[in-house]
Amino acid sequence: MLNILVVIGTRPEAIKLSPIVLELQKHSDKIYVEICITAQHRSLLDDVLINFNITSDHDLDLMSDNQTLEEISSKSLTGISSILKQRSFDWILVQGDTSTALSAALSGFYNRVKVGHIEAGLRTYNKWEPYPEEINRQLISKIADLHFAPTLSAKNNLSAEGVEEETIIVTGNTVVDSLAIASDSQPSKHIQNILDTNHPNKKIIAITAHRRENFGKPLTMICEAIKKLANKYHNECHFIYPVHPNPNVQGTAYNVLNNISNISLIEPLDYFDFIHLLKQSFLIITDSGGIQEEAPSLQIPVFILRNNTERTEGIQNKVGLILGTDKENIITEVSKVIDSESEYHQYIQASNPYGDGQASTRIVNKLLSYPYSEFVES
Repeated sequence: MLNILVVIGTRPEAIKLSPIVLELQKHSDKIYVEICITAQHRSLLDDVLINFNITSDHDLDLMSDNQTLEEISSKSLTGISSILKQRSFDWILVQGDTSTALSAALSGFYNRVKVGHIEAGLRTYNKWEPYPEEINRQLISKIADLHFAPTLSAKNNLSAEGVEEETIIVTGNTVVDSLAIASDSQPSKHIQNILDTNHPNKKIIAITAHRRENFGKPLTMICEAIKKLANKYHNECHFIYPVHPNPNVQGTAYNVLNNISNISLIEPLDYFDFIHLLKQSFLIITDSGGIQEEAPSLQIPVFILRNNTERTEGIQNKVGLILGTDKENIITEVSKVIDSESEYHQYIQASNPYGDGQASTRIVNKLLSYPYSEFVES
């Protein structure tokens, strides 16, 4: 029996790890799996697990107001290590680049448990963008025993850094697996009401903006650009912005964008409802990483509110565009696709460069076939 601990801290981790958990559970005769949530994000995380009908075995409940990176990391490290000492786990699975993921990888290393890194190899090679994620993912790559790279370019990054080729497996991104599950669900009355009532016959533009490197002036410029676009396209477009609960985001968004008739500032949606919002959108404007990977499957252009992206395939395949956070550039580029059908349709491609919906199966099959060996004291 293979003993596996899956660690989840944030909403994006839950979205991308849920299909793996479901796939692991299909092999209950060969795999024993436990789920640990740190609750680095509380309500946002819980909603995703409810969507996928997943319950946790361990809840560290670390969420607190305005918590620092140091607090998240230290409490996660201590809590996860205590779980690893309770049972002889063969693997700890971590996803992406959060403080939870790095702490879980370190816990695995300290307790001599093999580490599998989901979504390995993404790089900007700028340690401040995204912050702190870029350094987190590089450090995890130094610890991991198996690197599940979502794309060939991610694999090439790892190879160039000296990671052993036999430990890198190109799987596609599990977010495409999750998207397929969510797309098959029925929209709730809540999201149907949002879609039907507030903006009949208008193009919906979905917005998310919450990254730490955009706090302050960058987010203010983003919101000012959205405000100007909303006024410019008052009759054509309706902007829907599920506002992240972080007070650094809430304060700016509501200060700049409140009480504009064709902007809906709404509470965060659960994952399945959020996918239904994206499916009905004309354009997505975001600083999220996962949405960059989801949008191509929905054949909706995604414009990126960041100066760099580690998800370069979307730019290379022309399914997305990097806007940055400059107000005038955001207004100019978004206006182009609203005003011109030919400009808009250049971002619609037939396939998703980030995956085919089978990543979870590939990951679990590799874990089942991996040769087991004990760590040896040096």
